[in-house]
Amino acid sequence: MGRVTIKDVAREAGVSLGAVSQALSPNPKSTIKVGDATIMKVQKAAAKLGFRPHAGAKSVRSNKFHNIGFFMAKKSGSLDRPPEGYLTGVSDAAQKRGYRIVLVGMESGQGNYQDVVPSLLREKNLDALVVASYHHLSALIHDELENMGLPVVYVNDKHEFNSAWVDDLDGARMMTDYLIERGSKNVVFAMRTHFEGQRIEDMHYSARMRIEGYTAAMKAAGLEPDIRTIMMRETLDFNQRIPDDWLFGNGRPLPDAIFAYDDDLANSIAKIMYRKGIRIPEDIALAGYNGAYASLCAWRPLTTMRIPSFEMGYTALELAIQIIEGSGQKEFPSIKFRPELVIGESTR
Repeated sequence: MGRVTIKDVAREAGVSLGAVSQALSPNPKSTIKVGDATIMKVQKAAAKLGFRPHAGAKSVRSNKFHNIGFFMAKKSGSLDRPPEGYLTGVSDAAQKRGYRIVLVGMESGQGNYQDVVPSLLREKNLDALVVASYHHLSALIHDELENMGLPVVYVNDKHEFNSAWVDDLDGARMMTDYLIERGSKNVVFAMRTHFEGQRIEDMHYSARMRIEGYTAAMKAAGLEPDIRTIMMRETLDFNQRIPDDWLFGNGRPLPDAIFAYDDDLANSIAKIMYRKGIRIPEDIALAGYNGAYASLCAWRPLTTMRIPSFEMGYTALELAIQIIEGSGQKEFPSIKFRPELVIGESTR
């Protein structure tokens, strides 16, 4: 049997083609009115025949593709890995609202990002784009995206409008306060940099906020901030390791606690402790940030700040649909989320 059409459903239900169309895809402006009994009859006929609406025809009628792109603003193979919940939240919200998610990506070496990304997006027949930002790449292509005329919503990036972002300043302050309250006086904040002389202001907004939050909490407690950076290659290399002297060089004493920029870095630092025979948390407390898979699959559950990534992804998709289906409003106030302190087994 070939594809079931709207004519087959109309014949099975004993109603007109217009009634089937209105029953399955209600149009408030239509002159055709159908009652509840007719709607139920059409739905039963469609279910019996296995009818699926044709996406192309639906797009022509509504002047929409019902496709929303999901673009991960990071370089292929980058160590910067967004929490897994972003895509899950976006996907769940899209499914409930009748939209499809189109994954948009580009390989390393594919060309200049400012030139390649817009051309990639034009090929996808998108109604809007959700950009998941965990890398300074999103700042590089921001102007190009805004100039395309395609509605763009950011998740995990801080803008005045059309973004869902997390208050990392508050989160870093919260984690630092927790470590201090647990008795730590010498708390090191560990940062990862990808090249010599990389400036904080050129990094992702979360790097700036986490440093500011940590520094504020240390100074409020009358303690001296100690920010240490680790040079690591930007692309993923499982043989890459942090040199032992990063922590112990120049005769520096062992700190009471290390607050790592993210959970992946915290796990890498834990390997130094293992090689040196330093016990966690008995000899030193270790905490991370993000609360993603890396915090759960560590040698023991990490103390971390959980980013509500599912909720952020869901909200970003809802914002995109508001723009698509709204009455012309293109900007909506951004929504701020608060991270949650998750106490694991890596702190005293």
